Amino acid sequence: MPVEAAPSFLWVEEIPARGERLVPGAEDAHYLTRVCRARAGEQVTLTDGRGTRARAVLIDAGRRPVVEVLEVERLAASRSALLLCGAPERGRADWMIEKVAELGVAALQPVHCERAAWPPAEVRVTRWHRLAVAALRQSRSCFLLDVRAPVPLAEAIGSLPAHAALYVADPDGEAGAMVTPPSSGVAVGLVGPAPGLAESEVGWASAAGFLPICLSDNRLRSETAALAWSGWWACGSPGVGRK
Repeated sequence: MPVEAAPSFLWVEEIPARGERLVPGAEDAHYLTRVCRARAGEQVTLTDGRGTRARAVLIDAGRRPVVEVLEVERLAASRSALLLCGAPERGRADWMIEKVAELGVAALQPVHCERAAWPPAEVRVTRWHRLAVAALRQSRSCFLLDVRAPVPLAEAIGSLPAHAALYVADPDGEAGAMVTPPSSGVAVGLVGPAPGLAESEVGWASAAGFLPICLSDNRLRSETAALAWSGWWACGSPGVGRK
């Protein structure tokens, strides 16, 4: 029987076996008992962010809550998205990470580009991980966004997964409404930095097989284009539009 999501949803690094108990860390304990206001006897959903989900029950709602695992299931993702993104304008990365995580993107790879590199002060991988966890709770997903440290664009393009469907945000590309998002496999989106991709980088993308795709009639900020591509990809899910 599939595990049904309970009102309280927690990410944990490892899910215990059925019948075993878990004491959440301080941050999760606060979220469970103060934010969700869970009480003893109520059910809790656990996920490790890698596709495993468990139904558990809150045994003790005190200062150190205790949950007991009732049943566990493992889900397989039939499709995933990797987003390569140049540096947005200062201070906008946090918002972007929250939103693409909620839309189900599997991995975000920041890339240094010719016209703009990610400033060291803007690279906060530990904070980004916390934002991804918060987005997982909000979206109730069993797959946690993998936010990586920045690498040069050429390196990122050179290490793309085989047989992936490749797209680059380009105002002169084919209209997104005319392109059907892939319903399976890996999709890779490339969004340039705030000043845009250099001509040489556009050439690299073209040579690698990236399809130029226009995401709006308007000029978009980098983080908005990242969100637009992620939303376009999310619409290819077999579950979207299901009644």
